Amino acid sequence: MSLNKAYSLNTKITFSFIILGFLLLTILFIQIIPNMKKKQKIEKKNHIENMITLTNEQLKLATKLIIYSRQSKIKEVQSKLNSIIEKSILKFETKEQLLTNLNKKEGCDFFFLDDNKNNLLKEQKQLLEIDKLTLYSGNKKHMCPKATQDFFYTKKINNNTLVTRCDANVFINRQNDLEIQIKDDLQKSFNLTHGEHRGKINLIWINTKHKDYSSKPLYNIDDETYNMKYCLSRMSSVRIPQTGKLTGKQIVEASNKEPIYHLLNTKNHPKIYNKPAYTWVKDLNTKGDLKLYFLTTMYEEDFNRNFISPLLNIVPAAIFSLVIAIILGFFLFKRLFKSINILATTAKEVNNGNINIRNKLSGNDDIALLGKAFDNMLDSIKENIDNLDKKVEEKTKQLSDSLEEKEILLKEIHHRVKNNLAMTINLIKLQNKKIEDKKTKQILIDIEERIYTMELLHRKLYESKDLNSINFKKYVKELCNDLEKTYSNSKQISIEYDFDEIYMNIEYALPCGIIITECVTNIYKYAFGENQGQIRIIFKQEKNNCFLTIQDNGIGLPSGIDFNKPKTLGLKLITSIVKGQLLGYINYKYEAGAKFLINFKIN
Repeated sequence: MSLNKAYSLNTKITFSFIILGFLLLTILFIQIIPNMKKKQKIEKKNHIENMITLTNEQLKLATKLIIYSRQSKIKEVQSKLNSIIEKSILKFETKEQLLTNLNKKEGCDFFFLDDNKNNLLKEQKQLLEIDKLTLYSGNKKHMCPKATQDFFYTKKINNNTLVTRCDANVFINRQNDLEIQIKDDLQKSFNLTHGEHRGKINLIWINTKHKDYSSKPLYNIDDETYNMKYCLSRMSSVRIPQTGKLTGKQIVEASNKEPIYHLLNTKNHPKIYNKPAYTWVKDLNTKGDLKLYFLTTMYEEDFNRNFISPLLNIVPAAIFSLVIAIILGFFLFKRLFKSINILATTAKEVNNGNINIRNKLSGNDDIALLGKAFDNMLDSIKENIDNLDKKVEEKTKQLSDSLEEKEILLKEIHHRVKNNLAMTINLIKLQNKKIEDKKTKQILIDIEERIYTMELLHRKLYESKDLNSINFKKYVKELCNDLEKTYSNSKQISIEYDFDEIYMNIEYALPCGIIITECVTNIYKYAFGENQGQIRIIFKQEKNNCFLTIQDNGIGLPSGIDFNKPKTLGLKLITSIVKGQLLGYINYKYEAGAKFLINFKIN
């Protein structure tokens, strides 16, 4: 709804002030917001980089702690194994007794190096050093410093070398627990600095000598967990590198520099990269070909979140000032708009149909003069409407009287036509009694039935309240009842009706009545002989299409009858009425009796 139709003038002016005020505020904000956003972006970037630097230092300390913890554990295990072996040597003299006692220790296997059943691999033998604990990580085909399988402790006893091989699971589990705890602490530290971000920590080793180092993305969805391109530390907050399509070279070259802007994939579409993100790279260990880096990735939408939050402190004050200005302006202009409001209210009432209302403005100013002119115009309109109503009422009465006269006249015409046809029927009956020739008598009876069809129709119109509407079902029943009285003296013939509730005017009712009279008369005369039979009359209407069906279970019509060139008077009459008056179609078929199918349209 537009302002011109929905609101008063003072309301529209108030809205105009509001819109103008908001327009000015918008221009002001357009000038302020970019600088505020730029400043906030710089501040947020510095804040994140400080957080990353702090986390990087924490990682360095955590790495040293893990190394120290690992070395301490090695010394602890080495000391414990040495103590067990020394105590066993004092108790047992033979090699067999010594091994039997030592192998009772859970998780370790003791054997002499010269024993052919020691099952040591070649690379395991190369690791062994006297009085030292050595770790074995298996024949690995990856670059991750993880998955220690066994550790060996070798001790010289007399001229024999005793080898202790222990399962490293317990040791590894303790080391994993420490790394997981450090990872959780680092992630909490990272999260506390910015509660709404979804940043990810990647602590990753990168092989700078790998063939795909500079030509292909570091991470590929088909990569095995452990490979020779990279190794993701357990302290990372992700299970796979969050590097998108960045190559190893791009990551290494961005170390300790500006963040890399790139695209990441999503869980639902791992092969589609459409999630913008920033990644900061910090180095932890750059010695050798395997370099350790700390990567912090933050989605762009998180980085850009809440940039306009300081603006919210300005907006309330600006809106409050605008509202105060509008209120003051409203009170200043209120008296000026009072007369205009009265005029507008009067115009609305008149538009809603109330022409008796007046604004009754007083004074000599322009608005008062306009109000008086408006009242005079309403008085003139009221007077014209009253005069027009009187004229319409008089004309309506004249038309009503004229229509009533025409209806009476039309009824009288139907009545006289009915009487004349009835008199004609009676004259034919009187004449029929005097004639002895059966053929002539039958011709007079046929004429009588046809005239009766027309007489009955005019009688129904005369009796009907609506002179242009006849109850067709009732009309047909009375026609057939009269035919039954005429022809069924020696025959037992029943008539079944299947009619829709239809009302017709004389233009269609009379032709249909003649057709039904001719068909039923013909059935009575020729279809059954002296036997009993059944006649069925069906009339259905679908929209403006009418379907009339007349059928019996008699002998049917003689074969070879051509409806386009009928020879009998009855068929000629039926065909001419269907095609000439109803503009329809007639069809005949034999289905256990004669069946006439007639269809036409009612306008």
